[in-house]
Amino acid sequence: MHIVYYKDAVGNFGDDLNELIWPRVLPDDVRSAPDTVLVGIGSLLDEARFRGVETIGKRVFVMGSGAAYGRLPDDSARWTYCAVRGPLTASVVGQPSAAVTDSAALLANLPDLVPRSARADEILFMPHHRTLVNSNWQAAAERAGMTFVDPQWTPDRILACYGRAKLVVTEAMHGAIVADTLRIPWIPVMISPEVSIFKWRDWAGSLDLAYQPVPLPPTTRLESFRYDRISRLTQAGGRSVARVDSAGADDAALIAEFQDRFREEPAVIDAVKAPGAIKALLKVAATQFDGRRLATASRALKAAAAGRSYLSDDGIFADRLGRLDHAVAGLIADVRAG
Repeated sequence: MHIVYYKDAVGNFGDDLNELIWPRVLPDDVRSAPDTVLVGIGSLLDEARFRGVETIGKRVFVMGSGAAYGRLPDDSARWTYCAVRGPLTASVVGQPSAAVTDSAALLANLPDLVPRSARADEILFMPHHRTLVNSNWQAAAERAGMTFVDPQWTPDRILACYGRAKLVVTEAMHGAIVADTLRIPWIPVMISPEVSIFKWRDWAGSLDLAYQPVPLPPTTRLESFRYDRISRLTQAGGRSVARVDSAGADDAALIAEFQDRFREEPAVIDAVKAPGAIKALLKVAATQFDGRRLATASRALKAAAAGRSYLSDDGIFADRLGRLDHAVAGLIADVRAG
């Protein structure tokens, strides 16, 4: 079985959960089955993600994956949708009955992966992995009395932090998904215009939750410059920029925007980067004057942590987890039946 997921060279928590979960959920004979493909955790229903992945003539099973960043894979209409991340993805792929939830929720069945502390009293802060560029959110979190969690750390290190947590403040969607799975209240924030409202709303909708992120200001001047440039390039390309006030768009509008945006060509996902030497010089010069920005961002982060938190209803979560378990059992039976 070829398990498709995104592997970031420096690590990314949500994507890296694939390596942790599937070897424990799927039996060895299923994972070794020939001519089968599993589309796992992440926004993977994207033609760009399948470049170099052979699916023709193979059985392809989608398990809790989502759409978000690009056109659907060309071969995807014939795939078996055991489960998808939420109702928006289900609508896009034309499989409404497959709307379950993100398969990272299977972590609830693997309690040995999360070392629980007798004193779970920490407030965690996890930014999106791209928000780490030219920013100083670790210092901001520490000033706010919070535990900074880098989404590029190894999953076991991050899950150890969750074992000590009473609240998770997060810009990264899988930061919230894992918190909700472990029944830890969480608060969504929005820092970067690169945040995908589509995928957040997709997952939140799967659990009958709202997505109302708290805006946070940048910690450094270079971080602010970067976001301004991303916003300009995004708008110049005819796409909308993530804003807190646009998080409340209705489902139909988000689906229509997705279909319109990716009607022609698959998206190319890349970060805005500056040449290495120039970037280093700019960073040294600019960060000398970032004290006020850092203090403002830290106060905003502390205020966000004191605001409204979220946690899905126990019954709803149990229902979605049960449906995921049923989907996994069906996948195992289908693979073994050949």
